[in-house]
Amino acid sequence: MANTSRRRIREAVVQFLYAVSPAEELAAPPDEAVLALLLEPLREKLTRARAKAVLHLQQGRDKIITGFPDLLRPRERIEISSEDGELGRAIWTWDKEEQALKESLDGLRHEMNGNKDARRLRESLESTRRANRASLVAAARVSAADAHFPALQQLREDALSLRAPLALLSERLDLALGEAPHSLPELKAVAKAEAEITATCDRIESYLEGLRTHLPGIDHHLASVIENFTPERLYRVDRAILRLATYELLFDDEIPPAVAIDEAIELARSFGTTESPKFVNGVLDRLMKEHSN
Repeated sequence: MANTSRRRIREAVVQFLYAVSPAEELAAPPDEAVLALLLEPLREKLTRARAKAVLHLQQGRDKIITGFPDLLRPRERIEISSEDGELGRAIWTWDKEEQALKESLDGLRHEMNGNKDARRLRESLESTRRANRASLVAAARVSAADAHFPALQQLREDALSLRAPLALLSERLDLALGEAPHSLPELKAVAKAEAEITATCDRIESYLEGLRTHLPGIDHHLASVIENFTPERLYRVDRAILRLATYELLFDDEIPPAVAIDEAIELARSFGTTESPKFVNGVLDRLMKEHSN
């Protein structure tokens, strides 16, 4: 795992440890709201990757739907019997759903060309998902409609010719907006972002599970190098950083000791007071000397 990803995970664990009180410490898996907050940067990355992929996969759609007026004009000109009326109504509905889908895609494109705000992008993606499903349903109604009147038979053939390229785009859009695993090359960045979220969740839970298991031993070792140590007496950020670093130093063979200490000092600089880096460094230095004896 890249150093930046590992650091982000450490930051998430420290924030979680800070968010719970000493009485609740590690008694249960992380609260979903807290975890969602910690994962938000990765979710934003996923949202932007998905939005970019959607727009890429829908290139050419605007040109294809310019064919709808050619379908609507015969519908307005031909006197349709009740028997054949379903085709005309289905084409009219399909056009409306495609226009709604176009508006959603235009909104998504506008946001991607602007601030790329994750919340608005998610709203546009959800709107696009709903519009695409509605268009697929409407297109299926056109395909299922009979056309007994000769002029409408040609209209139905024209509609089916228009449906073919749009159906391919809609199916790809459905894949881009769905939750199922996908293999389209255009969705490689989406799959990578999803995998990063999964790996991060797993790693955060692995850290917390290790901390739950070893917390008594962690606090015992901290008490041996901090005078009058009790968890409640430490500044909450320092306590979280020291517990995480002690776990990495003494119970996680994957992390070199020097890396664990350096990362703890960086966390102290990011989240603690001006005195935190020096305090954390001193405690961990004493801990390493005691542990090596």
